[in-house]
Amino acid sequence: MNVSLSATGNQLPTDIVIEWTGRSDLVPVPRNLEFTVKLIDGVEKSLKAGVSVWSGRENLEYRIVKTDRAAPMGEVQGKSAQQAMKVTCLLATCASIAMPLASPIIMSDTTFGAVYRACGAYASVGSDFVLPRFSCFKGKEPSFGLAQVLQEEGAALVLSSGVINAMRLVDMAKQTPKDDMGQIDPSAKITSDFLQMQQIPTYYTVDDTAAVLSGPNQQARQVAFRPGMDLRQLRNASSVLVRNKTIESTICQQLQAGDVLTVGTENLIVVTAAHWFKNNEGAQESKSRLWLGSLVNAS
Repeated sequence: MNVSLSATGNQLPTDIVIEWTGRSDLVPVPRNLEFTVKLIDGVEKSLKAGVSVWSGRENLEYRIVKTDRAAPMGEVQGKSAQQAMKVTCLLATCASIAMPLASPIIMSDTTFGAVYRACGAYASVGSDFVLPRFSCFKGKEPSFGLAQVLQEEGAALVLSSGVINAMRLVDMAKQTPKDDMGQIDPSAKITSDFLQMQQIPTYYTVDDTAAVLSGPNQQARQVAFRPGMDLRQLRNASSVLVRNKTIESTICQQLQAGDVLTVGTENLIVVTAAHWFKNNEGAQESKSRLWLGSLVNAS
């Protein structure tokens, strides 16, 4: 539950941090943070939208994008009724890609890292790849367009050791498992070919000769049109991570999105990891929840 107001210290007292949740995900902004604090000793003045805080096991910098002050808690300290405020933050190095653009971005024959930085991120990107084109118009959030090109390339962003890597999903699935949950599968599980057929479409496009190009279409699936794609991108777009298991465990902040776990007899990818702490009348509660998935290649 460490929350610091500077990179070198000035940590908020842990007794005023009521609740803390750090999330890791395979998305263009791979980390986000939410915490709730008691409003004492001028804390509210220090936690304003746009301010940075440092937090988590990796002590990463986060930018505050929202504060939500609650009604009085029914407690009185001195002459003041106690209040709490919920703070929502995004990873500072790429928070800007979630903001509407002030001017359009149109790029071709460049790298994903160059596009990422042009959209406002200042994080370095490892395991980069070439993009044939990218466009995002004024007033639109580039995070959606970045997620789309990652899907077309069969990749996702993974933050590890402070570096954001664009990792191919097939390579992600081949990683050595980071942990083993044991021989008994303790997860909640969803299995539905019905939903997969509806929600993972076959993509098609039209090439320069007006011929129709299609991705994998051996099964009856939804179909969707994507302009300007080649066969490789059409195949990649229908190869996705399907989240089908959820595990709750004791706190395990060392596990983050992109890691592989062995659950029973399966190796599964952590799609989302949430780590939670709460101060409960002097006692601290904690737990982690992991959403796990596997790579599905639509055919």
